[in-house]
Amino acid sequence: MQRNALKYIYTVFILCFIVSCDFFKSQQPVDAVVSLDDHYLTSEDIEQWLPDNYTAADSTRIVNAQINQWAINHLLMKNATLNISKDEQEQLDQLVANYKQELYTQVYKENLTKQNLDTIIQHSAVQDYYATQLENLKLNEDLVQLSFVELDPLYSEIGTIKKLLKKHDSTAVSHLDSLSLGFKSYFVNDSIWVKKTRVYDKIPYINVVNEKSYIKDGTFHELQDSLSLYLVRFHKVLRRGEKAPLQYVKPTIKQILLNKRKLNYIKNLEKELLNDAIQSNKLKS
Repeated sequence: MQRNALKYIYTVFILCFIVSCDFFKSQQPVDAVVSLDDHYLTSEDIEQWLPDNYTAADSTRIVNAQINQWAINHLLMKNATLNISKDEQEQLDQLVANYKQELYTQVYKENLTKQNLDTIIQHSAVQDYYATQLENLKLNEDLVQLSFVELDPLYSEIGTIKKLLKKHDSTAVSHLDSLSLGFKSYFVNDSIWVKKTRVYDKIPYINVVNEKSYIKDGTFHELQDSLSLYLVRFHKVLRRGEKAPLQYVKPTIKQILLNKRKLNYIKNLEKELLNDAIQSNKLKS
């Protein structure tokens, strides 16, 4: 009911705008409500500008601004065609045509690759690429494997959590998971490599100035600030410039291999199209 009332107000507003519009003409399509030279807006065009749940005040403000901008764009375009030289217009028209062609062909090729390209990259292919490119796969930042638990300083089983983190076998990980509802935050999968900067985010006590004192292979730390107690165990550390671990670069390698596969698919597609055009005598020279 409210929506219909707003539509009525919106329609009245448009009609008022039409009456006051100097460039509204008598010759226009039946459904046109605003015109400028040979350009027209229908009520359907204008209503598409309105968001859901708009108010009467919203409709007045939005429609007025949009119609004015629509008029400005057409007026600027008209002046541009009158004041830009014919040679410049031809160059611009060619740029538009080229862009249209590139846009259409790009979307077409993307659709084809989505429909026909096998996007599954086997682990063996990733391993082969990693083995051959290992010297080029160097880290550009430090990585760490760690486990940590953030606790309230008054947590009653701190000793148990410390023992589980230091032990950290599959049984200990399961036990920590079962206790996790009592943690502020935690991360206990030390087989995953993470960026060293994440340590700064999770453990404010460790920062870029003092990190070398804490972030070391096989070390355990108990740190506390005014809000939390942090228990952290660093399993391994890799420094910038060292060879990247396979697990960490695996997503990147998969994307590289997939991009190569896409390029080969597109090259073969283009080659087939060209050969077909030549053989069918569509392409002549």
